[in-house]
Amino acid sequence: MKFAKYFVLGLFLSSSAHAYLSIAESGELLAPGKYQVGVEPQLLTNKGNGANFNVFFDTAINESMSGRISMGAGAVDFNAFASAKWIPIPDVDNQPAMGLRFGAGIARDEDENLIQLQLAPMLSKKFDTEYGMSVPYFSIPFTFLNTKEENYVASNLAIGTEFHYVDWNQVTLGAELGLELNKSYSYISIFATFPFESHKGFGK
Repeated sequence: MKFAKYFVLGLFLSSSAHAYLSIAESGELLAPGKYQVGVEPQLLTNKGNGANFNVFFDTAINESMSGRISMGAGAVDFNAFASAKWIPIPDVDNQPAMGLRFGAGIARDEDENLIQLQLAPMLSKKFDTEYGMSVPYFSIPFTFLNTKEENYVASNLAIGTEFHYVDWNQVTLGAELGLELNKSYSYISIFATFPFESHKGFGK
C-alpha cells in the first residue's frame, strides 16, 4: 500500500532530485551464448544541462530474456544499474516486439544518494533496408526513487533506434531522445554496442 501511495503522489508532486536513466536498447534479444559491451554518451537538455558517460555489459539469459549491468558518471556524479529485459512477444512478421525491462540501481546526484527501482514497458519493430537493419523502439520508464528526504516516481518518454549497418559485423549504432514526463531529465544520447562470443571474440 505504501508503494502504491508513493507511486500516485509521485506522479503529481515536484521534487529537486531527478531520474535520468535511458533505455539504449530495443526489443531485440541476444542469442544464448552471445554477449556485448557498449558505450553511451548522454547530453542532458534540461535541469541545468550537462553530460553523462555510461558503459554497459549485456548477456543472454534465455530465449526471451537478457540482462544488463551499467555504470556511468558525469553530471550525475555516479550511477550503477542492473536490469533484465523480458520480451514474451517477439518481433515476427508484422507484429512488433513487446515486453518489459525491470531493474534496480544506485546513484549519487549532487548531494543526494538515490536508490532506484525501474519498470519500463517497451515496444520495437525491425525494418530491413539496403543499408542494413533499423530497429526503432519506444519505452516509458517509471522509476521509483528513494532518497533521504522522500520517495517518488519519475517518468520519461524514450524514443530511439538501433542501426545494424550491413557491412559492419563488429558494431551496432544507436541514438535515443528522452523527454521528461515527471521529475526526470530530458536528454539526447548515442550509443554503440560491440557483440562478441567467448570462443570467437568480437563480431556477430
